[in-house]
Amino acid sequence: MFGTDPAMGNTVFSVGRARLDLVLALAATAVMAALAYALAGSPGANGIDDAAITRSYAQNIAAGHGFVYNVGGERVEGATSLLWTLALVPLYRSGLPVEPLILGLGFTLSVIAVALALRLARRLGAGLPPAAVTAGLLIGLAGLPGFFIWSVWSMMEIALWTALILWLLDRLTAALEAPEPARRPDPALLAAAFLLPLTRPEGVAVATGLALGALALRPLAWRGLAGAALAAPLSAAVLTLGRLAYFGQPFPNTYYAKVSADRLQNAFDGAKYLASFLFGHPFAEALVLAWLALAALAVAALWRGRRAAAAAPGRRSLVLCATALFGLLATYVMLGGDHFAMWRFYQPAMPLLVMPLALAVGWLAGPAPAAARRALPVLALAVAAGWVAMNAAAFRQERFRIAWEYSLSARGEAFGRYLNSFSPQPLLGVVAAGGIALTYEGEMRDLMGLNWVAMAHAKPIKTGMRNHASFDPGVFWTDPPQLIAQYHKAECQRRGWTEPAMAGATGVRQMLRQERFRATYLPVVMEMEDGRCTTAFAERGWLAATSDPRIVPVGWDDLRLLGEGTGA
Repeated sequence: MFGTDPAMGNTVFSVGRARLDLVLALAATAVMAALAYALAGSPGANGIDDAAITRSYAQNIAAGHGFVYNVGGERVEGATSLLWTLALVPLYRSGLPVEPLILGLGFTLSVIAVALALRLARRLGAGLPPAAVTAGLLIGLAGLPGFFIWSVWSMMEIALWTALILWLLDRLTAALEAPEPARRPDPALLAAAFLLPLTRPEGVAVATGLALGALALRPLAWRGLAGAALAAPLSAAVLTLGRLAYFGQPFPNTYYAKVSADRLQNAFDGAKYLASFLFGHPFAEALVLAWLALAALAVAALWRGRRAAAAAPGRRSLVLCATALFGLLATYVMLGGDHFAMWRFYQPAMPLLVMPLALAVGWLAGPAPAAARRALPVLALAVAAGWVAMNAAAFRQERFRIAWEYSLSARGEAFGRYLNSFSPQPLLGVVAAGGIALTYEGEMRDLMGLNWVAMAHAKPIKTGMRNHASFDPGVFWTDPPQLIAQYHKAECQRRGWTEPAMAGATGVRQMLRQERFRATYLPVVMEMEDGRCTTAFAERGWLAATSDPRIVPVGWDDLRLLGEGTGA
């Protein structure tokens, strides 16, 4: 991945330069990971609840149970990233404490991503002082605590996805900038293109689109680039056939649970997601405009010099990286965005987004009058401080939403251990399906459908909370759980328990006024250690069978339902 690079000779991209990149990337990632963790209020080292879902699959695979959510249950791909899931399996088989290993893997991949971004920035800034471009990108990354909280601490596939995208861009731009077109395929390029579809379903579009874009920018390099354009579809085809054979579905179950079949609604929701990012993330709109300007200038330069023997260094790469950035932004518009803090889907694009800062610093460090050279360091320091401070402040304001994702997983793990002490163990209906799956030894039904095939497929058109709108009462009653616990709620209401149950409510709330639900379930409070408790709805038969004094019946008359509704 690192070493000499034919794109610019051995001066800028030497082995020594690659080692320095790794050292700088290691330092930057360590500092920013610590800063992001502190600014987020030290949310914990257990990852978020969605990551715990992936971990539960890796845990089951490592134990020999197969790709299942419930041991002995149906095969279901409730983890979106197959490659990340499989990467965690050896960590679970190691017998060592797994959380530090997963964090270490995320940290390592983040370091690789940053090192690749440093090399890519210098390639885009060919002709500018390399040290200044490097410094500029490090300043840009210093304003991205959101990227590092997601890539290092979340335990999601963000670091892997980012590193592979940047690796692909690194190899494609190397082919675009090489003095002579390659005569044979680049194995690293083929590997990056092949692995992207295994990491996320949209990886096939990203890899194929960028490979074809590179071919369009330098057709004479087809011997080195065509393989990448074929590797991604081949990977996707093999993966699809494997999914059909093992799961009976061509896409992960998460796709059916999260993505609505209403494409227009997806695009509308995705446009709102993009708008919230552009106007909510500090300077995002300015950086996107800067990319538009850079891309336009690069295209104009390529058009003017189309008859020249060689394009000006960096121009083709600028166009390709702009294509990557805008392609990623557009992809998640079409998929409808998501609900996570700090625009989780756009975090892998952040090292690309801040590239104009690196180029600006490189340009400012070029030849200038003596007076300007004296003023520039002060100006640059002030701008850098403002950039870092404003981004840190905005991130700090999001700390409660960020911490919620980590505490959600921790509460699930704690409740799973608590519930293991009950006999008989109930068939548990879950909403937050991650942390609980790591500890609960009984059987579960994911009411949001991520890990329940029938629930995911019941409603192709999703209405309600983004990515959490697959609940279907008909599927619920085909296999009703014996306990629906609200451990995902931060507060327990021993007295004055209220539940929103407005007309048109989604999820389990839509059934709280239904006579069948009331006849089957009883509201209860489950007393836990240290004075904590969890509210729940317990199936009356299981409640009678367990007869545990820690379960305190509440009764429907003592539960206040907010909003108007009708029984059914």
